[in-house]
Amino acid sequence: MQRQTTLTWLWVSAWWLLTGLVWTGQMYEAFSGQVTSSYLLRTEMAKAVLWIPFTLFLLWWVGRHPMERGTLLRSIGWLTLAVAGVIVMRALCTAAFNPWIGWHEQLPSWTALLRTSFLGNLLTAWMIIGVAHALFYAQRERLRQRQHAELHSQLSQARFEALSARLDPHFLFNALHSISEVMHRDVASADRMVVGLGGLLRQSIDGGSTQQTTLGDQIELIENYVGIEQVRLGPRLRFYLDVDESLCSVAVPRLLLQPLVENAIRYAVAPRMTPGSIRVTARSHDNRLLLEVSDDGSGETAAIPGHGVGLAGTRARLQCLYGDDFRFKVETSPASGTCVHIDLPLQRLPEAA
Repeated sequence: MQRQTTLTWLWVSAWWLLTGLVWTGQMYEAFSGQVTSSYLLRTEMAKAVLWIPFTLFLLWWVGRHPMERGTLLRSIGWLTLAVAGVIVMRALCTAAFNPWIGWHEQLPSWTALLRTSFLGNLLTAWMIIGVAHALFYAQRERLRQRQHAELHSQLSQARFEALSARLDPHFLFNALHSISEVMHRDVASADRMVVGLGGLLRQSIDGGSTQQTTLGDQIELIENYVGIEQVRLGPRLRFYLDVDESLCSVAVPRLLLQPLVENAIRYAVAPRMTPGSIRVTARSHDNRLLLEVSDDGSGETAAIPGHGVGLAGTRARLQCLYGDDFRFKVETSPASGTCVHIDLPLQRLPEAA
């Protein structure tokens, strides 16, 4: 607020000082040879400088009584009163400062001073009020846009946290369910699964308050989760990673790929008795990050729009973070299975960079 007030003072002062110089030049051309340039500079600059406090007053007054729907007549009354006050005060200033400035060799009567002030200052005062309203409404619009942006950001954050809260228990519950299936027939395998679950929990807790993490952290999370599922499914689950190491520091939304891998295991691998394959691919092109999660299942279940927490939740969280600057496409085929394509801006986290 203090900085804004200072800037207002500077702009108003600069404007009226420049106006005073322009008035001096105009009067010099009009009365060349009749009066000295020093006299014109003194009198015209004094008239301009006197407008500085009155302009600041009118700006403040418009902020107190702006012309708005519902209060228009009352605002016009208050503004008219302010203009009348400025006219009277300008006449008083002329009478008070005339001995030093010398606008008049002999000071006119009070009625003449008031009449001259009315004719000379009425239009200027209302022009200042018009400019003040333009500035007032522009400032209000900027404030409204800033508040709208802040509210939109808070809404996106709340939606993202709600979606993440939905995903976190989902995959942890599935991991615990997998451990319970193996525990009674293979204690050693169940022990390895518990170790993997510890890694999952650690990553979930460490990154629970952030919207984004690195692709490398996402790959580690996937490997821990797939390790648990491979103990349960054995050779039926074949998992492949095709990720450029230079992309490990790239920023991606938290829990982006794991729900997609979980969906693929649940619907493409677990129901079948023959081995099934899942592949995660990451590459870059034209400053974009291209991700794919594919399987060789039938594709029938994943073809249902919005099926599963993985697909619906991932699409919604990408919308929260990137608006329209992303692509999320699911391709299904009975011959080649399901492939989820994700296209994101190639960004790096500050700490990773």
